Amino acid sequence: MKDGTMTIKELLGLLQAELLTGNADAQVCGCYAGDLLSDVLASAKPDVLWITIQVHRNVVSVASMKDISAVLITRGRKLDPQTLAEAEESGVTVLSTQLSSYEAAGKLWEAGLR
Repeated sequence: MKDGTMTIKELLGLLQAELLTGNADAQVCGCYAGDLLSDVLASAKPDVLWITIQVHRNVVSVASMKDISAVLITRGRKLDPQTLAEAEESGVTVLSTQLSSYEAAGKLWEAGLR
């Protein structure tokens, strides 16, 4: 990690995550954890990694509207094929990890991603 940013590829290794859509060379420059969509809309900054357990299509809409770099779905959950296709079409990078949101956020904090 350099200057408080990480590439998706670095995130994949750190979080034992799977890339479901998007570009592994893209970067995130911060992190936001939350499952309440209105809170994400009100508070998340552009270009961050959004950590959530939500898997419905509104996740893609919120990520797109807020210019969020990537969405990390925790606890091994995955978007359904139609929602993944919408994410791909919208240019939203989606990752999935078996870690809980708490564990993922802790690892990212330790790695310096704020």
